[in-house]
Amino acid sequence: MPVTASQIRLRSFVVRLFFRSSAGLFVVLLLGASGMALRAQTVRIKLVNGRNGRAMARSCLNLWIGDSSRRKSGRLLETQTDNNGVITVRLTKEDMEINTQTQRLACGLSGVINPVVKYGDTISIRPGFVLCQPRTPDYSWLAMVDFSTKKVIQSGSITANTCGKATASPKPGELIIFVRPLSWWEKLKQ
Repeated sequence: MPVTASQIRLRSFVVRLFFRSSAGLFVVLLLGASGMALRAQTVRIKLVNGRNGRAMARSCLNLWIGDSSRRKSGRLLETQTDNNGVITVRLTKEDMEINTQTQRLACGLSGVINPVVKYGDTISIRPGFVLCQPRTPDYSWLAMVDFSTKKVIQSGSITANTCGKATASPKPGELIIFVRPLSWWEKLKQ
């Protein structure tokens, strides 16, 4: 049975429509997926003993996430690491998803485990340990260290390790902080 010119045009039209709608569907799915990615992100903060490379399990620390231009407006959260030395923080732009319910932490304080907080351009951490970083004249182990949220999410971030030979390589969405326990003298001065 011979194919007519109108049948060829119809098939051609259907094929073009299919590819256009497939491309359109692909674009819609891609935008939908990226919209979800922008709506909620998970950041893993890992504390590592710089001397021996072991995780600092069940350790309490202070966490602040907010906009660096409005440093005073954010809420400082007391939280703790899990058995693997990791804190999982979910960042969201939706106010209804925020969850900072307090509960008892391993260090005896009240705080938040696995918080869901409002997205901010800065993640600030006071680990409660000595940071394994080159010291400056005004160094304090109580100082907060700041990180770019965007950089942590896109490529990961890691602090220097001047305490030992332990190394690590972060993945996107991961922040690795090398610390060491306080000496008896540092505890005495506390």
